[in-house]
Amino acid sequence: MRPQTFENAKESKRLESIFGGRNGLQNTVFALLDPNGENLSRGSRSPQMAFGGVERFLIELEETSAAYAKKAKPIEALPVVRDLRLALNVAAADRRRVAGGRGPGREAADALARTTAKVAWSKDAVGRFHYVVLDEETTYEGLTPALGVTVIQPDAYGRGGEALSTAGVDASPRALTRTLREGLRAHDAADKDYETHVRSGLREGIHWESETPSTDRHRRRSDGEERDDPRRRRRNR
Repeated sequence: MRPQTFENAKESKRLESIFGGRNGLQNTVFALLDPNGENLSRGSRSPQMAFGGVERFLIELEETSAAYAKKAKPIEALPVVRDLRLALNVAAADRRRVAGGRGPGREAADALARTTAKVAWSKDAVGRFHYVVLDEETTYEGLTPALGVTVIQPDAYGRGGEALSTAGVDASPRALTRTLREGLRAHDAADKDYETHVRSGLREGIHWESETPSTDRHRRRSDGEERDDPRRRRRNR
């Protein structure tokens, strides 16, 4: 899962119960959970902190998944972000694409989400997109996803984006697969240096106002360490 941290009050409480600092919820939270959402590993900020290295983490993943493999069922739900604004911001931070599904009304949007979910968990697509489902015409920073599915490349700070490929509202799973592949081929996400990215954003006056106040007093340095961050609530992505 890709938790949305300070963008969902209910989710924030659960995340803080997994791992919270002296001041409350941290910006990054990691844990292995069982199918019922119960902890299988101690909470921490990252897999590195929890397991000490990639090799140990891989072993834990293999051993844990083996215990549930016989009863495992395919995931059918589409992992969606709350709205277009947040989807673009999260995708920009993760250097991912946004697949925006829009239907003419809630029923059509839900049907489109079910069709998209059949493709989202495929080997070629899993982990490479963030999804948002819209049931009406929505515009953010000049970007208006068309009816159907639009693959979007967000700009560096998630303030808008460019449509890369589209599929109609009645597109088949095969057509959606082609659309996602076209978006992957066209997408060009430049590498980001964290410190440079933050400094540039501050110079341009770019800030992110989260739904709930940030309680994480640290920010990451380019060398992976953390240090106190005086910016408590208004944070640049």
